[in-house]
Amino acid sequence: MDDAEGCRGEVLMRPYVILLMLVLASALTLVVQVHGIAPYSLSINPSSTSLGNSVTITVTITNGVRNAFYGVTIGVQKPNGTGSAISNQVISTDNRGSGSVPVQYSSTSTSWTVLNGTVATNVGGVYNVAVNQTSPTNIANVATGQFTVTAMMSVVVSQPTSGTIVQRGQALTITATVTNSLGAVSGAIVTADTPSNGQITLPEVSSTNGVYSIIYQVLMNDPLGSWTIIVHGRDTSGNSGTSLPVTVTVTKSDLFVDAMITYNSKGVPTSSFSTGDTVYPYFRIKYSGSTGAFLTTGQYVVSVKNPSGATVANLTAVYDANRLGFYTPTGYSVSSFDPGGAWTVGINADSLNDGFGNTGPTIATSVRVDIVLSPLGYLPFVVGGIVALLGGIFVLKRYDSSLAGFEHLEQMMGGPIPRGSSLLLLGDPGSGKTVLSYELLHEELDGGRQCALLSYDAFPEDVQARMGEFGWDIISPLRKGRLRIIDCYSGLAGQGEGALRDPSDLTELNIQVTSFITKAKNAPVTLILDSLTPIFNGVDAKQAINFLQTVGAKVKYTGGLFILTASKGAIPEDSIAKIKSIVDGVIELTLVRSGRRSRRYLSVLKMERRRIASDTVSFEIARGRGLVFRVSRFGILRGKLLQLKLKPGQSSEKQAPSAVTPAKAEGKHVDEKGKEGRTPEVSSKGAGTRQR
Repeated sequence: MDDAEGCRGEVLMRPYVILLMLVLASALTLVVQVHGIAPYSLSINPSSTSLGNSVTITVTITNGVRNAFYGVTIGVQKPNGTGSAISNQVISTDNRGSGSVPVQYSSTSTSWTVLNGTVATNVGGVYNVAVNQTSPTNIANVATGQFTVTAMMSVVVSQPTSGTIVQRGQALTITATVTNSLGAVSGAIVTADTPSNGQITLPEVSSTNGVYSIIYQVLMNDPLGSWTIIVHGRDTSGNSGTSLPVTVTVTKSDLFVDAMITYNSKGVPTSSFSTGDTVYPYFRIKYSGSTGAFLTTGQYVVSVKNPSGATVANLTAVYDANRLGFYTPTGYSVSSFDPGGAWTVGINADSLNDGFGNTGPTIATSVRVDIVLSPLGYLPFVVGGIVALLGGIFVLKRYDSSLAGFEHLEQMMGGPIPRGSSLLLLGDPGSGKTVLSYELLHEELDGGRQCALLSYDAFPEDVQARMGEFGWDIISPLRKGRLRIIDCYSGLAGQGEGALRDPSDLTELNIQVTSFITKAKNAPVTLILDSLTPIFNGVDAKQAINFLQTVGAKVKYTGGLFILTASKGAIPEDSIAKIKSIVDGVIELTLVRSGRRSRRYLSVLKMERRRIASDTVSFEIARGRGLVFRVSRFGILRGKLLQLKLKPGQSSEKQAPSAVTPAKAEGKHVDEKGKEGRTPEVSSKGAGTRQR
């Protein structure tokens, strides 16, 4: 009985024990949750991002106090102490004790309190995140994390393009744009590789667009072949970027002979020698593709050949600093055994080498010298001259003068205008400068060359009509693209419909000229600017002269002609003097008025590489012909006497029909007129020197 009651009492007590244990367990759990650390977790998305992008930071509680509130402080520390900020947030848990709060870290977020610096992913590196609990108790570093901001810069090379070929001595523009995810990068250090594996720094040319550029002059000793250009960029924070490689091919610069002449033993330049005289050749060696660079080192062989073409001597030329060229200290002495006639002094093809692989000339270059052995050789010419003189006297009994065609100007200049040169036509208003420039333009077009006219004094249709009056049709060259008229006059007249709305914008004008030269594809280009007066009225003189030098260099480099017209009194005298000094030739036109009559005169003041006539000649402007010169018949006959030097066995019918023999420019040969009266084109390399 007792045992049964005891068992019954034990069974009755078990529910109470179990209930008590559950209450105690709940109390212990509550104490732990109230006073312990809640299980926090931290997620950051994305964990790696680029400059300027936003990052979402999420703090999560699991198995916390149900239906409770937790206060947390989220702190972000930027790399290298560049900034820090905090954000105070409250996390509410659900009936399972879970909750979370997301916060966006970006420059546009208002949830952050800045302690220093800025709230932005504008610095590359690692950003440290720490979460502290502020309630119900203060507990530090309940969760930590990191995210990374990459700061790679993008470097894109826009100039040059792969496949570009550049010659030694030429200038190559290297341009790169540096950006990152925030946009253009300003103040970066940008460098590029040179052909010799060196480095050059590209200056910043546009902080707004992050553009860096430099003009690199390829050196004469830079390695030939492939040049891989890689542009590197880095900023002061250590961020960097590298461009894709651009491959450029460096080719040699050709050497050509410039200004070859001969001196006699008295140091006088001449092309005529006799027995006992000594021939001393002189020449300069120039690099092609350079900005006027000349070779100043080395020793080179000059061949002296007799009329049969046999080499009779090889002279050694060395650089003479006083003469600024190569000179043969030991010349060739003409002996009584040497045959008379036309000899040549020249340099054989590919005999020049500067030691760095730059060679030339591509073809033999020579000048003609005449060896005269006896005055009796002139007897047939003297007799012929006397006969011509007697005939001239008979004719001149009625006429004292005659009109010569445009070719007389070439005789005054000592030959055709040298290729690769600039020419100033300076004269009084109404003296015929524009007509002369149009006639020169017609001659160039007739020779098949690419031409452009910068017209500051007439509309394009007026230019066409004016040239048509003289029989110079330009419609066909305009249609074929061999002639372009850049209309600068419409802008001056206020119509704004021309090629240039602002004719004083020399930058735009330079761009248009450069574009025309580029389209010519290395062919000789002739550029005529009529006239300079509006340019000097629109910009200061220094800017105008710099423009003329720049454009002139581009045109002359092609082997073409740069022809300018200017009116006396319309441009300051100091500017005229400066222009005269930079151009290669100057032709002056004068208009003299006497009562109701006026006469025009022309004189050649200067012409590089030519021996010019010093006289002033009267001329007229005739419809259908252009310039015609009034020349004394006595002068013509006198010129013929000087001209008549027939070679043995040569008939007088083969003589050039010129009235006066063009003087030779510093001993250079002047090419004779062709059968149709056209002047053969002279190579732009060594203009004025015969190429053999």
